Amino acid sequence: MIGPTLPLQVTQTGETAQVLAVLATFLLSAILGLVIARKAYQGYRRNASRPMLYLAAGIVLLTAVPAVLSLFLSTFTALPNYLVVVTTNGAELLGLVAIAYSLYGRFDADEGPE
Repeated sequence: MIGPTLPLQVTQTGETAQVLAVLATFLLSAILGLVIARKAYQGYRRNASRPMLYLAAGIVLLTAVPAVLSLFLSTFTALPNYLVVVTTNGAELLGLVAIAYSLYGRFDADEGPE
């Protein structure tokens, strides 16, 4: 006989220090991702390099977009948790695809890798 099923998500938030630590790392990762993406975008503007543009977009999709989506969707909508996770994971996947394309894509000879 199988015992009772347990929920996969904890509903209790924990102590204030734990909540602040989660919030701090959440904000720092989103901000750092935007700073790195800004540098990549500046590289695109300076050199007109399409790979740098894809790199910048990928970093934003990998770091900042999932953080904002997760916060917004879980706070302001009634979406089930699995849809929030699927949405944020989808943004991360698009970010990884953009970064991979910036590294391995076929671009003009003067724009990056062949």
